[in-house]
Amino acid sequence: MIYGLYLSGQGAQAQSDRLGVLANNLANASTGGFKRDLALFQAHEPRDVADGVAGNVPGNLNEMTGGVTLSEVVTDFSEGPLTQTGGTYDLALVGEGFFTVSDGRETFLTRNGQLSVNAQGELVTADSGHAVLDVGDTPIRIPINATDVNIGADGSVFSVSADGTAAEIGKINIVRPASLDELEKVGNSLYRSSGSVTAAQDGVQVLQGHVEESGVRPVLEMMDLIEASRAFETNINMMRLQDESLGQLLQSVQQR
Repeated sequence: MIYGLYLSGQGAQAQSDRLGVLANNLANASTGGFKRDLALFQAHEPRDVADGVAGNVPGNLNEMTGGVTLSEVVTDFSEGPLTQTGGTYDLALVGEGFFTVSDGRETFLTRNGQLSVNAQGELVTADSGHAVLDVGDTPIRIPINATDVNIGADGSVFSVSADGTAAEIGKINIVRPASLDELEKVGNSLYRSSGSVTAAQDGVQVLQGHVEESGVRPVLEMMDLIEASRAFETNINMMRLQDESLGQLLQSVQQR
């Protein structure tokens, strides 16, 4: 058994996992409120270092140590840049908070504030049609006779009638989880919380007429993608080299 052959294979698998994460980030470089993922890896001590004594490597691949493996994929929740659009239903959050939305069966959290109004007059997410919830966990409905809609910094939604009268019709439920580690990605911009969520603090503000862009920086992501691709190719070449060396060794033994 060639120990290095398995280590190179392990390295190729690690870089393949990294490539998948980077490719998904790049694919969502224009998705509003998207948060980039980071692949974290763990280096393992070689077997003789781990055991404290030199010895032969085990015949079972599962018992081998050394090399690098994928530890976990985490999400970078840093705020993305804000872009002013002037759109009535374009909202951005400033601070550590999330909008609450629902598909009718389950509630999700999101930072994507690109909204619209569906046929039932409900305020929904533009990409998936999830209803935006108010502080009572019910959908916010825009009156059919509203000529304009104003949304305050605290999430209060006001319907403006033809005579200029404004009436509050709801307040967007803005929350924060007990820990960001409890959030699980669902799709590209939705999150499911495995823990409790509470109302966001006063420092969180809603900006109407703005959207939060993707947290992906395409140039840096592309550079990492090229680096990972070359590392993957290097590991594959090392596997090929070691396999050919083993083949030459076996041929020489037969000739003798």
